[in-house]
Amino acid sequence: MKEIGFVVGRTSTKWVTVRLDEDDVLINDLVMVGERLLGVVRGVSYANPTMSPHSPFTPTNVEAVRAYEYLNASVELYGSIVEGRFDPRVLSATPTGTPVYKIEKGDLEKLRFIDDPIFLGEHPSSKWSLPLDPRAVDYHVAVVGSTGSGKSHLVRLLVRELVRTGKKVVVFDHTGADYAPYFKENTIADSEVFPDLLSLAEVMANKILGKEYLDDVEVALYAYLYSKGNVEAAREFMESLGFGKGDFDMAPILKLKEISPMEVRWEDESFIAILRMVMSYLKRKEHTIAKSLFRLVRSGISLSSFNDRGYDVEGLVNHILGSELTVLDISSETLPIRYGIMRGVVSGIMDRAEKSGDRLDVAIVVDEAQVYARGQPPTEALSDVARRGR
Repeated sequence: MKEIGFVVGRTSTKWVTVRLDEDDVLINDLVMVGERLLGVVRGVSYANPTMSPHSPFTPTNVEAVRAYEYLNASVELYGSIVEGRFDPRVLSATPTGTPVYKIEKGDLEKLRFIDDPIFLGEHPSSKWSLPLDPRAVDYHVAVVGSTGSGKSHLVRLLVRELVRTGKKVVVFDHTGADYAPYFKENTIADSEVFPDLLSLAEVMANKILGKEYLDDVEVALYAYLYSKGNVEAAREFMESLGFGKGDFDMAPILKLKEISPMEVRWEDESFIAILRMVMSYLKRKEHTIAKSLFRLVRSGISLSSFNDRGYDVEGLVNHILGSELTVLDISSETLPIRYGIMRGVVSGIMDRAEKSGDRLDVAIVVDEAQVYARGQPPTEALSDVARRGR
């Protein structure tokens, strides 16, 4: 360490003023105040008593005036060094006259700040590797800042370090530009995931007549799933629910739990026929049914586009829990589908933790969290993690 000055003026347990002997001290330099206080330079300023409006002297010679000039630094105290360990407290004020040293490369290498830390870069002047406590992630972390300030770069560093320490990490990449290009081998696109049927129903209902027809579309999707696209089998499913002339039968509903949407070939014409039948059972007017089918055809939504996808939500959760890192590029599907994927994955991870009774060491990273955590379908699942997901 290099001595650069001494403490002057008023001091506190948070700030000290340092009279500098050197002029190469910069903002954000790390300093040691005395033998035990670690601080950072927050400001550097020149002062000259002869230039004060209260000075009785009238400056006439520039060189003479400059002889009275001095340099001060404002130092924020971070904490104390006690027996080789860092304590983030300063319990007493620092006496004036205490020497101050600039920290240089290697000065802090033996200092123990945190047991088993993670590192996110180095301090620019001292080249000290910045240690963070990975346990802080268990208490939730928000990274905020203006556009271009480096939020995504910081989170990418954090992701790599968490993986290095053994955590499983899943990243929801909102734009597909901040994480997927940097972790290509670990990325799954939303176009590879079959969404949960509720999310799919929300997309279709909004395109057809509005949210008030969500029930029609959702029931039609379940009828298609049960019947695998066979209209007569779908009719039997509806009658087992008590519609038409049938009596209520619980067996078909229980059977739905055994069928994955990925096991079924989704065909648009068959679904349109089943949707029409379901809307008839639900007592929709004929002109409403006709208008709905016309709008569905014109919407461009094609159920066949969901065939041959690699994962359903349950399979995606299995993949996440079996991998070190999974980046979900959720930039291409419509927002309700993205909401459904996130809701299903987050809820699935929490359900697995509850059923196993053991801690699942999984870190969940949500890019552009404000899009998903404010009154949207994933909000409840994310809030559940925030309340009890430590």
